[in-house]
Amino acid sequence: MELKASDLAREGELLLGQVRGELWAVDPRGVELSSGELAQKLSRTAALTLCIGGDEGLSPRVREEARFSWSLSRLTLPHRLARAVVLEQLYRAFEILRGGPYHK
Repeated sequence: MELKASDLAREGELLLGQVRGELWAVDPRGVELSSGELAQKLSRTAALTLCIGGDEGLSPRVREEARFSWSLSRLTLPHRLARAVVLEQLYRAFEILRGGPYHK
């Protein structure tokens, strides 16, 4: 089911109402980072909210309000798979920061 622009905007406002700390948008138009680059960026962030859009992506307002836009890949990923990739990459980045072996 395709969202109308007004539904996407409403979804965006709901997401923005939940933001705590710095807002990052996970968006294919964003910047691709290596795991090491992600770890360094996270090390400078005290609190973080990541927004991953649904099937129709993120509302323009969420993308505008985001302090950083992170692209996982130039490939098109289903949003549910993107959530798993984000979690794995966050784990990997924190292991890098901790000095753990996972990133090798």
